[in-house]
Amino acid sequence: MRSSPLRLGLGLAFGLGLSSSLAAAQTPPNLGAAHVLGLRAPDGDDEVSAAFSAQLRVAARGAGYEVPENSPAMEQEMAVAGCSTSGPDCLHMMAEDIHATKIIYGSITRIGRGRNASVNVEISLWDEGSRREVHRVSRVLTRAQATNPTELREAAVRALTEIAEHDRPAPANPATPLVNPNQAFPALQVQQVVIERPPPPRTPVLRYIGFGALGLGGAVAIVGIVEAIISSGQASSATESTPLSAEPYGSWARFQANENYGRTRSASEVCDLAQQRSGADAAQVRDLCDSNSTTRTLALGLGIGGAVIAAVGAVLVVIDRPRAETPPPPQPIPASARLRVAPVFGATNGMSLSYTF
Repeated sequence: MRSSPLRLGLGLAFGLGLSSSLAAAQTPPNLGAAHVLGLRAPDGDDEVSAAFSAQLRVAARGAGYEVPENSPAMEQEMAVAGCSTSGPDCLHMMAEDIHATKIIYGSITRIGRGRNASVNVEISLWDEGSRREVHRVSRVLTRAQATNPTELREAAVRALTEIAEHDRPAPANPATPLVNPNQAFPALQVQQVVIERPPPPRTPVLRYIGFGALGLGGAVAIVGIVEAIISSGQASSATESTPLSAEPYGSWARFQANENYGRTRSASEVCDLAQQRSGADAAQVRDLCDSNSTTRTLALGLGIGGAVIAAVGAVLVVIDRPRAETPPPPQPIPASARLRVAPVFGATNGMSLSYTF
């Protein structure tokens, strides 16, 4: 019996479509690039570690990862990063060193003692973008399974399949439509209000120093004035003294009567003359002259120093005075008009129209 061309075409089309669907279903999703580091073997199971690492790279490609051929060992990268444990900081430094967005890593540790002891295999996925461990798989293999390439391949496929399931993004829920509030409610507008705190007031340090200098200068000047009053009092007491006055003013009057009877010499000349004479009166006059000279020097120095300190303080107060801040001019509020159209549901269905400005 001869088949018609129509039946032959339909059969061919059905076969091609079915094969394309099967091929698409068997194609793994693209989960991006991932470095599969050689597993750590702290208990010395290096051969099992090398064999299982190779199976992991094959299984990772089958799960949808792009695995480069030159992925280093975990121990090597930890030595480069300078860390002893595989914590988040260490994994971040390793990812930066090999320029990896994802790292598949793990370890093989022995359970019990002896060469025939079972091993515990831990495989983890580190995502550098989110800085977190996506998923961890733990499997216990007997020594016979750990040395059997078929068992290692099946264990690697199961581990990578579970990790890939947790690495895929969650599908969007088609039953929940995304609603734009501006489209559903034209009059509803959301504005973000930013409250700016004013900067803290500036501390006028120089102004405080200036006030302190003013006070110090005033105090020094007052001491100078007191010294000047003492010096003036000594000169007045010496001028009004008599031979019977209290010492040293009595000695001054007697020395004046003997050496400056006509009062032709000034007080400084009398003091210079007392330096050349001997005797008790001359000694008292010399002490009085020295005391008055010291008092006058202190009065002059303290007066000038106090004035200078006070002047510096006044300058600091003036240059560091607070400046009034002018507020910014108010911004005009632009006029706006809004038209709102909303459905009305109830006893009478219809539409609500409102206009605001």
